[in-house]
This record gives sequence, C-alpha cells and structure tokens, in this order.
Amino acid sequence: MCAEKRNGDGLVPAAAKTVFRPYRRRLVFTYTLSLTEFILELMYPFTIGLAINGFIAGEGLVSIVPLTAVWIAQSAVGAFYQMGAARMVARIYTDISGRLALRDRVSQDATSEVAARVTMVENVGYALADVVPMLIGGIVTIVGSTVMLFLFDLRAGIVALALVAIIAGLQWWFSVRAVDLNQKINTLRESQVSVVVSAIPARITDYLRALTRLKVKFKDVETGVWTMADVFALAAILVVLYLVAGDGAYNAGAIYSMVAYVMNLTDSLENAPILVDEGAHLYDVASRVAAEVEP
Repeated sequence: MCAEKRNGDGLVPAAAKTVFRPYRRRLVFTYTLSLTEFILELMYPFTIGLAINGFIAGEGLVSIVPLTAVWIAQSAVGAFYQMGAARMVARIYTDISGRLALRDRVSQDATSEVAARVTMVENVGYALADVVPMLIGGIVTIVGSTVMLFLFDLRAGIVALALVAIIAGLQWWFSVRAVDLNQKINTLRESQVSVVVSAIPARITDYLRALTRLKVKFKDVETGVWTMADVFALAAILVVLYLVAGDGAYNAGAIYSMVAYVMNLTDSLENAPILVDEGAHLYDVASRVAAEVEP
C-alpha cells in the first residue's frame, strides 16, 4: 500500500501535507523566526563596512552602533527560534511516533518497516529543526548577497547572478539523482530489522553490500558536483575582487562589504550539495511516514 502511495498519482505530497497540517501554525511561526534571523545575519557585511568607514573618518564608537544593534537583534531572534523549534519537534515526534507504534502489524516485515519509520521520525524532527533552517538560510544568503552586490556594483551583481545560474543548473541535476538514490537507500533501510533477525549470512551480506554501494555512488555524485561548484566559485571571487578593488573607485568599507557578500554567496553555493541531499532525504522520509500514518 505504501509503495503504491509513493508511486501513485501525486498522493505523497498530499499525505505529507495532511500529517503536518495540525502543526502548520507552529511551523509558520518557527520558520518566520528563522527567516528573520538569517535576514539580520545578512546585514553583517554591510554594517561592518559602515563601521570601517566610520572609524577611518574619525567618527569614533558611533560607527559600531548599527553593527551592535543588528548583532543583538539577531542573537535574540535566534534564541527564540531555538526554544520554539525544540518544543515544536518534541510535539511532532511524540504524536507521529505514537501513531506509528500503535498501528496493526501482521508480519515481521511490517514490524521492521514500523521500527525503521519510527527512527525516520527522529530524522524528520532533526530536519525540521536544523535542515529546513539551513535551506532557508541558504536561500536568504544566495538571494540577499546577490541583491546587495547589485546595489553596490552592477558588474559584481552580474558576476554573482551568473554564478548562481551555473550552480543552480548543477544542483538541479544533482537533486534528481539525490531523490532517486535516497529513495533506494531508505527502501533498503526499511528491511534492515527483518534482514538482521533472519540471521541468514548471505541475506545480510547482500543487504550490506547493496546499502554500501548506494552510499558510495551518492557520495561520488555529490563530490563531483561540489568540485565543479568550487572551481566556478573561485573564479567569481577573483573576478569580483579585481572589479571592485582594481580601479580604486570604492572606499575600504565598500570593498570589504562586497568581498564579504561574494564570499557568503560562494560558501552557500558550495554547501548546496549538502542542502540538496538533506532536502531530498527529508522529502522521501516525510513521504514514507505520511503514507504510513495517513488514515
């Protein structure tokens, strides 16, 4: 039944929405805090640039007021997010794990699947508290840094936009492979308990070989994408540095801010394979859990 739902007419996303609907207000509130935190963090290069220019101009401690205000606000929002996320995840884990554990099981294989999916609920909880904010942070940093570079210098903005387009193409290809490989890995893990309990050496060996082979294949694909992204990121950094510092048109604070934004952009783009991996894993796990607990 679960396999049919996963491969059916778009029923998996609907099932996932049904399972998480009771928590939608908590989710919206929690991720609004996360979004606010990352937007404030995006202001660090700009406010540090203001402080540099202020000190050079002899304005004294007043130069660090914007940076201090942003820092305090970001720390406060981050603290509220951590407390809210911990409570949200605890409730979701308790509710969904309980529903999975109470479902009827008519065979050892069914028990194995439920055991695997209870563990998967823990992974969903981790993803909701840590992975989703990472995805939000990555998007905010990529979009925000690109916009800030356009505001500082049109040429730097064009370089940033070109880099985003190139890496987006690489990540689209990787995301397709990541979803497919994560589905295969999670399908194998669902049979883990029954395989181990069977105590059949050949079956256990085949299981471990298949799982290891898929994990190695995934890592090879991820490494290839990361390496290509790294090369393009280095090229973008060098071009922007040459454009903004080579002609003497900008003061020290502006140069620092632009270099910091392009570094933030490249860091986020280089981490994209990890974010895609985590996002693909969350999608597949949430779909399986949703299909299991849906009435």
